[in-house]
Amino acid sequence: MNKMIPTLLATFLLFGCQEEVTKKETTEQKAQETKTVSEKHTEVKESKEASLPIQQDGKKLDTSDIKTHKQSLESVVADKSCDNDTQCKVIAVGDRACGGPSSYLVYSTRSADEAQVKQLAEQITTLERAYNMQNQMMSICQHLIEPATQCVENKCVKLENSRPTY
Repeated sequence: MNKMIPTLLATFLLFGCQEEVTKKETTEQKAQETKTVSEKHTEVKESKEASLPIQQDGKKLDTSDIKTHKQSLESVVADKSCDNDTQCKVIAVGDRACGGPSSYLVYSTRSADEAQVKQLAEQITTLERAYNMQNQMMSICQHLIEPATQCVENKCVKLENSRPTY
């Protein structure tokens, strides 16, 4: 019995030390994983920021840049004339800081070039996203619902309350 107690005590001490080493290794491994995830997040954020448009002279974007592009888009889609419903389209434009587009724009494919409309809408979205990030903007977190369109009296119109809200 006297020999058994020291043997058990030695066994417990050995396993206790081994468990302490394992805990230390696990803690170090978790710290390394956290550091790696943090580095990846930083890289993604930096790559997004690097791809955002900044004016040639290094100044931040201002709202006049966005307004200029919006005016161009509005002039391209000003003529909303149509012959049938299939010519009426809607496109998401802009970027809210909380996510989603800042508006939807109705246009007619009869009078506007779809590729040009899409290109201008994407430019506005990119500019607004950059502006929001550079100025740490906040917005209401209400997501807009894409409206339905219809050709009414030879003009494309947005149908009010056409989609269910959540």
